[in-house]
Amino acid sequence: MIRIRRGMAGLTGIGLLATVLAGCLDAPVPSAAPTPTGTPEPTPVTTTYRLGASVWYEGLVLRVDSVTAELDARGGPVELHLRIDNPQEEQGELDGKIRLHIGEAYVDATRESTIPPVPEQGSLGAVLTYELQGISSIDDAVLEIGAEPLHVAKVPLTPGAGRPAFFEPIDMEIKGVNTAGSTKITLKRALLRWDLPDWSQELDAGLAALTITYDVTYTGDFSGGLAFTGESVALRLPDGTVVEHRADGHSQSVELIGPGKTKKALFSRFEIPAGATGEFALLVRSGSTTKAILFSIDG
Repeated sequence: MIRIRRGMAGLTGIGLLATVLAGCLDAPVPSAAPTPTGTPEPTPVTTTYRLGASVWYEGLVLRVDSVTAELDARGGPVELHLRIDNPQEEQGELDGKIRLHIGEAYVDATRESTIPPVPEQGSLGAVLTYELQGISSIDDAVLEIGAEPLHVAKVPLTPGAGRPAFFEPIDMEIKGVNTAGSTKITLKRALLRWDLPDWSQELDAGLAALTITYDVTYTGDFSGGLAFTGESVALRLPDGTVVEHRADGHSQSVELIGPGKTKKALFSRFEIPAGATGEFALLVRSGSTTKAILFSIDG
């Protein structure tokens, strides 16, 4: 009897298992959920601004050739292509940063973007890269070279982005002659700049450098000649202020001129207010005598 019960229990278990399996086979198989369609990536727009601008800064000449931007709504890279000429007789190096000014934002070039020193009377090319975040257009951008309190050069990427500031030197022919005592000066040229090329420096925004070139004749007969120095000249500004030459060791000719002799192309460099125009005067000084040679700088 015990064996019969065990057999019946086994048969009952087999029946239950078969019923469960049949139920599983009859149940519907769920289908795979469809893969959602991804949002397409924005397509960057490439824009090239061909500028061909030249900027005079810190004694260097920066030839700003072009700017290429590859931007979408998230931003992207911008590349500046430029060449740097160094007309000076010493190696030059640009200290001022070149930044992108976009609206209220200023963007510096990446750390890997550098401008190496430029050899004397040489030139080189450079590419600076800027990484923009959340900026999709630079049509209203301005390249700015330098920062306050110095002069800041500006190269707008489009005409509507603002006024440029290239700081191209102004070379003027000026005429006039006068004699104080036995010192006769004849004016030749005036050069207006906003930097000091021989120092590789940019001037403060409120200043400009005016270099006057002239010939000096000693009309006396003293055999020892005339010791011509910065004490022999000064500059009178349109408002009547008198300024002396820059005392930097580079800004004033010093010559010994023999009796009846002339030294040509001597010079004095003065700091004047930026934007000053009107009637200036180079003052010729000999002892207690001062004579003025008038010339004008127009706006």
